Amino acid sequence: MSQAPVSPPAVRRGTGYVPSDERYGRPPGGWRARLFRVIFESDTRAGLLFDQALIVLILVSLVVVVADSVESLQARWGGVFEVLEWTFTLLFTLEYLLRLVCVTRPARYARSFFGVVDLLAVLPT
Repeated sequence: MSQAPVSPPAVRRGTGYVPSDERYGRPPGGWRARLFRVIFESDTRAGLLFDQALIVLILVSLVVVVADSVESLQARWGGVFEVLEWTFTLLFTLEYLLRLVCVTRPARYARSFFGVVDLLAVLPT
């Protein structure tokens, strides 16, 4: 008697988890597929570096925003903080646009939890 193949635990029916390639649509090939792998997967060196760089950028941007709210620091470094904040805004906007470009269903990503969070992160600026 042979048993039916078992799906990996993370994608079993009923768990609610759907991999990014199924949810947002992995491009069939080319530069968009390579970009998808870097942005949405962390099982490659490039994907891991992308995730780590993004975390560092988020943390540094938070430090800059907090430092800018301190009056004495803002008085001395206000111009630098403003340039850094605009730089972070441009980088996060680019990251959001790249996420939309590298999937076959960009509207689905834009309406997802993480898509809305990404959009809200850049809209206030």
